Amino acid sequence: MANYISLHNDRYLKEIDREKEALGSSSRAQQRIRKMTRTFKTFRDIAIATSVAALLAGAGPSHADENSIKLLSADFASRQVVQVEVGDFHFKPGQVAPIHTHTAPAVGYVAKGEIIYQVEGEKPQILREGDAFFEPTDKRILRFDNASATEEAIFIDFNLQQQGEPFIVFEKKPTEAIDRRSLPTVKIANEMFDRVDVYTNDLAKSGSLLLDTFEPVMGVVAEGIVELRVKGQPPQRIVAGKSFAVPVAGTEAQIVNVSDEIPAKIVTFHLS
Repeated sequence: MANYISLHNDRYLKEIDREKEALGSSSRAQQRIRKMTRTFKTFRDIAIATSVAALLAGAGPSHADENSIKLLSADFASRQVVQVEVGDFHFKPGQVAPIHTHTAPAVGYVAKGEIIYQVEGEKPQILREGDAFFEPTDKRILRFDNASATEEAIFIDFNLQQQGEPFIVFEKKPTEAIDRRSLPTVKIANEMFDRVDVYTNDLAKSGSLLLDTFEPVMGVVAEGIVELRVKGQPPQRIVAGKSFAVPVAGTEAQIVNVSDEIPAKIVTFHLS
């Protein structure tokens, strides 16, 4: 199974590269390449699920990506993203977020605790540690509150911004200070996107993950200490709670767990 998946991955990635070279950078070409990328990711997800099923049935180990699990997929109106602004929020016990909206789509991950989340027109839901979330642009966010009266909650937001868009818009000025710790903003080369996919990836001791960089990839280290290795650049060590990015499609990149004693976990956000 591993050889089968690897063979088809290689073939499809080469086909995408040929399409990029043949079609150039027009909007129509970008749409076709995005469609091919999604087809590839759908095949990959099916292959992963098949591999895990085979493993559970006693068929033996399979593809390394069986440790990657899709948390969320979200579609939004096609937009020319120029940057991804990242915020690391720490909410005190019982802290309530003011009603707000997002001019840019926001996607994120709950790193600690539980959040009460409600989009206008929908029922409240509980986001637990390890959950991903999506905040749309066409609805008010009525609740994004710490569900616990005794424990801190931490979450990380990635805002997919066009030129000049704010991170967040409050209807009224917050009456309680919001502890937002900015993480590095990711610059994107004015590409059109209309979808984001979120994966959680478990890395064994000294394990590694080859990033699918035929599309821009961002991420956050949820557990452990890893090293981002990008071809032609010095390695970058990243600890839990910090973000990373490979914003240029086609870049050879790998995430490596630098510890031979404890596993690591990363959450990756893929634009297409």
